[in-house]
Amino acid sequence: MNSEATPNSEPAFTLLKQSRNELVVFKPAGLSSERPGDGVSLKSLVAQRFPDCKPKLPHRLDRVTRGLLLVCLTPEAITFHNQQIQARRWEKYYLARVATASGQAPEQLVGAHKAFLTEVEGRAHIVHSGGKPSQLEILAAAPVPDRIDRFHLLIRLQTGRFHQIRIMCSALGLPLPGDPLYDPAARDPAEFYLEHIILKYEDFDTRTRSTIFLRDYPERGAIAAKIETLLTDIAEEKGS
Repeated sequence: MNSEATPNSEPAFTLLKQSRNELVVFKPAGLSSERPGDGVSLKSLVAQRFPDCKPKLPHRLDRVTRGLLLVCLTPEAITFHNQQIQARRWEKYYLARVATASGQAPEQLVGAHKAFLTEVEGRAHIVHSGGKPSQLEILAAAPVPDRIDRFHLLIRLQTGRFHQIRIMCSALGLPLPGDPLYDPAARDPAEFYLEHIILKYEDFDTRTRSTIFLRDYPERGAIAAKIETLLTDIAEEKGS
């Protein structure tokens, strides 16, 4: 794996897979996908590294979210992946750390969830009508080791709406701690943890199904054995 650096020499993204037409990278938290902050974004860093290309992003991650991003280097690749996403051929899995209220059992929320979302002045809102249909599935919930007040959720994101996981978890009573927009009790931004942890997609060059999963990532910290097992099963397509 190769890491690209920002002007202040901090690692900004890790290159996981590369071909002439596309890349898969791991974006750290704090780096914008596309809108430059302090003149730097994931897209601008890729453009610097590949000056003969005009990188395009078929999907994005919030600045505070870390994880897997596919970057297209050619017009043919961006057209292909936009069509794949529209046809819902991609599978995207996220690991979220959430807060729990007294007496609440996040395991009871395992299953499919739907909402209608709209964006107003940089925030997502759940509405009863007129919003974009949004779907996700909570596949598993388990306590964060050594943190009785925190749970990990493993989520399959079925639609990629603005701030979707953050607003929908908050509405379920499971805000992501440290979220400045959707956690009413947010105190420490460093507590926020949301990671795009597994991506399944069709490779443009080979037209074969690909799975990207960064198994060893120290900032992830400890996670419960049942979620570890489920992640491995998803990555290896066991039971599919």
